Amino acid sequence: MLRLSYKIKGSPVDIRVVEAEADLRAFEDWISRHQIAGFDTETTGLNWWDSDRGFRIRLAQFGNGSETWVIPVELGHAFEDAVRTALRRLRWLVAHNGTFDLHAVEACLHIPMEELAPKTWDTSLLAHLVDPRGVKEFGPGLKLEELVRFYLDQKAADEVKGSMTAIAKRYKTTKDKIWALVDLFDEEYLLYAGMDPAWAYRLFQLLYKIVPWRSKERGLIGWEHRLAHVTAKMERTGYLIDVGYAEMRCAELSAEQEKWETVAKSFGVENPNSGQQLVEAFEALGVKLTKRTKPSKNHPNGQLAMDDDVLSGLNHPMADAVIKSRKAGKWRKTWFERALNGRDSEDRVHASINSLQARTSRMSISGSIPAQTFPSGDGYVRHTFLAEEGHVTATVDFANMELRYLAAFSRDPTMLRAFLNGEDLHQITADAAGVIRKVGKMANFLTVFGGGWAALMEQANVDEETARRVLQAFNETYPGVGAFGKSLAEEAKRTGYVWTATGRRLPVDPGKWFRALNYFIQGGSRDVTARAILKLSEAGFDDFMRLPIHDELIFSFPEKEACEMAREAVRIMQFPVQGLLIPADAEIGRRSWGSVLELEESKH
Repeated sequence: MLRLSYKIKGSPVDIRVVEAEADLRAFEDWISRHQIAGFDTETTGLNWWDSDRGFRIRLAQFGNGSETWVIPVELGHAFEDAVRTALRRLRWLVAHNGTFDLHAVEACLHIPMEELAPKTWDTSLLAHLVDPRGVKEFGPGLKLEELVRFYLDQKAADEVKGSMTAIAKRYKTTKDKIWALVDLFDEEYLLYAGMDPAWAYRLFQLLYKIVPWRSKERGLIGWEHRLAHVTAKMERTGYLIDVGYAEMRCAELSAEQEKWETVAKSFGVENPNSGQQLVEAFEALGVKLTKRTKPSKNHPNGQLAMDDDVLSGLNHPMADAVIKSRKAGKWRKTWFERALNGRDSEDRVHASINSLQARTSRMSISGSIPAQTFPSGDGYVRHTFLAEEGHVTATVDFANMELRYLAAFSRDPTMLRAFLNGEDLHQITADAAGVIRKVGKMANFLTVFGGGWAALMEQANVDEETARRVLQAFNETYPGVGAFGKSLAEEAKRTGYVWTATGRRLPVDPGKWFRALNYFIQGGSRDVTARAILKLSEAGFDDFMRLPIHDELIFSFPEKEACEMAREAVRIMQFPVQGLLIPADAEIGRRSWGSVLELEESKH
């Protein structure tokens, strides 16, 4: 047995690396004497759904704050069996971003997620409940390395958690590829792996204690863990793709990109993505460029910028060609190639659904289905995604969720009356300001999302005087909203944060107290969606849910039962807040997700 050691602020951690089957007896004895342990895996990559084509667990690690074990799963059945036994024998597991490890264990060790999820504590969820701010927002961050640096040991975070980059350099490869290439018994790799369960265990002990009492009292810890499990099941199910459609779009966009690259080359630009080539070409044409990139080590004064903002301001066919070629390439790579390259052997893609992500707790979706980047109101990309054979796609979304949530808590009489009587809130705002309904609608939503007159100017394409007048009309029409926002801002100024109705504490930056209203509405609205997902799961909808997109859920329903199931989903999802119903609306399409939008459009 190999022994390694490390110290966290002077406190030793003993790392025991199992090298042979005979060493497993000591590990099994250790497990038998513990009820809770930190847990982690080291794998060949992040594509847990791709075990048929090489994904595997290399190491599995267990431990507490002072002693950890590293099991080389890759060596064979005896080591796999020891890990399975340990996972099942322990009463509690502690992991950071534990959903990934549960996916990996299910794919490679064949223990269902349903068996381990109920006894897994996730320190990423606890960390978010303590402080959801990222490092760039002057918070602790949510990544393991960031949390170790903030809460445990800055030096250790840099030396150990940052070591994989150095290991990749030593192996002359990239950090993305090193996980499959590194020698199983590379001591630097083993130290990196062996410390992970110790980090998780220590973070759990620390974070659980400092989760706000109100969050604990309202049951948010258990709530967020259940939600993470339900969204993990959506990830596991995946989304079927129409391979032929995606390949067709790739071919079209490649041809489009090539066409506009040819135009750019006619002006001497071989690579439209080369800022230097573009700068030289435009300067040769006598174009004066002024915007610069941010200063860097190699360019302390920055470089002349050649982004889309600069290009769109240049009235020249070369600029237009570069914009169009970049756009075609980006669309192809981001949406269609990503889906094709990320599919499994059954032509399913598996999104990464982070159920607790943004500062306000809103969910995010990344990976092979970056759904939050898809063009709104357009089936162009969504046609790639298919309901099951014999199923149709249905979408159920909340109607004016944020504004109804705002009305419910602000108790503004005009806003409440509009929703209770079915009046057009956007037209009310527009009439009060003397503008068209579209501008009134934008003003309503900007209030919810924390925007001001400058944002309204840009989005509505109106002048400053009009933008200011519209927002002033909003404040005069709905004085209850202003009073509520002021009370939240005063609370944030006094305490440094605002509490949501569900008991979530959201920090507000000094001097930005006006954002308290936005945080309250965004965080609370997200929790309405989260509640709906949990209720749908309890009602047996797990196999039919595909994705949560903000305040909308995507389903694959059997065609014959689609209407009935959509009605039931609507019934479950709609929810009264402070006596005001937040209703849900269903749309049923054909098999592709994009067909729902086409049918909606045809109705109008």
